[in-house]
Amino acid sequence: MNRSRTSSTSEKATLALLWGCELSQEKPTWTFRPRKVGKQDCMLLLSTICLGEKAKEEMNLVEILPPASQDDRKRKPITLASLRASVLPMVVLAGLELSPPVTFQLRAGSGPVFLCGQECYEKKGGKRGGVSEIPS
Repeated sequence: MNRSRTSSTSEKATLALLWGCELSQEKPTWTFRPRKVGKQDCMLLLSTICLGEKAKEEMNLVEILPPASQDDRKRKPITLASLRASVLPMVVLAGLELSPPVTFQLRAGSGPVFLCGQECYEKKGGKRGGVSEIPS
């Protein structure tokens, strides 16, 4: 069971779902793709990147990979966080909105590194206010 918040300004309804993923040596990349629920606009609001309790004392670099297309070959990955257990085990991000699909990569280190945020869906015409439950 997922909990979501539905709010409205004018005729737009927004649905926000918790989102998270784990990057590790075994699974160093993760691509966020929106759920296919009608015709809705989707944004990923990334809020926290942190090391797991089993992380080694090493540098862990988390980056966003550019989209895989012919025009974007010149673009380089963007580093989001450089984490080390004894120095900086967590970063809190404010106002980072990403349009899917977004691919995250653990470029250095073995993790585990956890990313969390919200999937936000907007669609025209919807209920106003309240909290609703969305089946998994």
